[in-house]
Amino acid sequence: RTHVGFLKKLKLWDKNAAIAEAERAIAFEPNNVEHYALLAESYLGQWDRMQTQDPQTLERALESAQKVVTLSDSLLWGHSLLARVYLSKQQHAQALAEAERIIVLAPNEADGYALQAAILNCAGQAEQALAVMEQALRLNPRPPGWYFYPLGQAYRLTGRVEEAITTLKR
Repeated sequence: RTHVGFLKKLKLWDKNAAIAEAERAIAFEPNNVEHYALLAESYLGQWDRMQTQDPQTLERALESAQKVVTLSDSLLWGHSLLARVYLSKQQHAQALAEAERIIVLAPNEADGYALQAAILNCAGQAEQALAVMEQALRLNPRPPGWYFYPLGQAYRLTGRVEEAITTLKR
């Protein structure tokens, strides 16, 4: 089962409750990757939703995401989670390294390229992000809606405003 299914199964959208549940679960199963994923996602969710400004929140998310990757280096979603934490910490080089790891593990998985493009945009490399998004769209010609945000952002950052508007309206 995936960590996403685990999160949905728990239905703990209250991040404080999710953190408490994950910590209890870790006490019983300290090597269960899904418990650390829930913990990392919950801390990251608190930060992303501006429920806290405490920098320790991101540190806790980072520790938990690193534990996910330590326990199972081959999980694509673990590297994606870690990349997202690094991105929230504005540590672009580390975030890009995790996106690269996804691509190495699964070179035909479009989501890794789309994540890499989003990170490249944040790192000020929009031209490269466009090229990477082209690869993602070749691999997945029917992409999920979130792909259009990094693509539109790359167009905007490269001065291609009309293309950005069209893309972001999708």
